[in-house]
Amino acid sequence: MLDVIRWNKPKKPTLEELQKSLSAEGLEHDLYSDSPGTKYGRHKHAFDDFIVIVSGKMRIVTDTQDWVMKPGDRLNLPANTAHSAEVVGREEVHYLSAAK
Repeated sequence: MLDVIRWNKPKKPTLEELQKSLSAEGLEHDLYSDSPGTKYGRHKHAFDDFIVIVSGKMRIVTDTQDWVMKPGDRLNLPANTAHSAEVVGREEVHYLSAAK
């Protein structure tokens, strides 16, 4: 199900907290980073993709939604969902990505 789950705690999450959350669901993940100005054109994956922002901001756009994701926010992106992404602002973005 296409959904963004917003981080709603007053304190920013740590990398360890976010990794633990994905691991608790049995999701193997990798840490990625992109520089300011990085853009990914419209594409899709043959697998369910789970993206969790660790630091910085990333904009994700699908045919029906447009989100700016911040630290702790998680995107559940079903397989074959067309989307694009770009780093927002002047800060490098770090994110965890898991596939299922």
